[in-house]
Amino acid sequence: MAQNEKQKQRNFRVRYDRILVCFIILIVMILLMTSCISSCVKKTNHPHDTPAAGPVEDELVSEPPDGITATAAPAETVSAYQTVSRSKEDITRGSLVLANKKHPIEYDTEAIEAGTSKDISFVTIKSILDTHASPKPYTAKDWEVGLDRTAALAMDAWFSDFYKAKDNSNIRIIGGYNPSEDVNNDYYAGRTLVIGIFEESGSNYYSPYDDYAWLDEHSAEYGFIVRYPEGKDSYFDDDITTHREATFRYVGIAPATYIKENELCLEEFLEVIKNYTVDEMLNVSSGAAEYGMYYVPVGSSVGETSFSVPAEAISYEISGNNMDGFIITAALNEAAAKNKPSTPRSDDLDDEPDAGSDEELDEDPITD
Repeated sequence: MAQNEKQKQRNFRVRYDRILVCFIILIVMILLMTSCISSCVKKTNHPHDTPAAGPVEDELVSEPPDGITATAAPAETVSAYQTVSRSKEDITRGSLVLANKKHPIEYDTEAIEAGTSKDISFVTIKSILDTHASPKPYTAKDWEVGLDRTAALAMDAWFSDFYKAKDNSNIRIIGGYNPSEDVNNDYYAGRTLVIGIFEESGSNYYSPYDDYAWLDEHSAEYGFIVRYPEGKDSYFDDDITTHREATFRYVGIAPATYIKENELCLEEFLEVIKNYTVDEMLNVSSGAAEYGMYYVPVGSSVGETSFSVPAEAISYEISGNNMDGFIITAALNEAAAKNKPSTPRSDDLDDEPDAGSDEELDEDPITD
């Protein structure tokens, strides 16, 4: 009997080790549940919650480059450039082409005279003067002489403003481009002219004295430079004109402004501009107008040369240099984009001056 009682006591003995294990498991479960609940609460955003300090890449906003207006464009990247292309032949076209013995230009003169040329849009001086009522602001020695249309309109604005400023119409064009003449020098580019002063007391080649200094002072504002400035002989052919002060070349407002401010000749500018690219443009101001200029070398292949133009450019002009590449002039504001001559020209042209016109041709006392 006593032995049976001892057996029952052994059967009902409390196993504290098992209770301890269960207790530990229960505590672990409680901790896991508490952790899960806490995590869920943190993931729930409250309208007045302040986000933790630190960078959030998706919310970073970069400032746009100067001159570019940034606009929202989800799922799409707005390029800072646009791509244009030109053929290798195009390096012989434009306001900045160099024409001399080392770098001759071959234009189709018949196409120029017929008005079908891609090289020069030829306009006679007469066609420009015919748009003016008498008294004319300037005169011309030869009705067959002209210029590329852009240069001719710039010249007309330049001389007309001189007439308004000084009430002086003594300026006469005595040299320019004539497609019928077989020459291959700077005149052949279609943008060079020689001017004279014709007063009652006599005539002479232009020089910047008295009222006439106004023309030289303001030449760059109309895109003109003195073509052969003194002290630059090493850049020029041996047989250039001796009438240096009277010989002007149209190159465009931005190049002319930089050339004049830095006392360069065209040849020097064409080397300087090679140091500038679309990412690092040569910036020039003329009054309120802002420009950027840079150089692009021509591609080595016979195909087209592709290059970038900054998206902030309102408009742009591309000129070859007749050597090895292109110069791009970008108008960076509205003042620059509008800074172009727009004098109308007659489409119904006569080959002879009007009867009784103040500009009837007469003997020219100026001789070479």
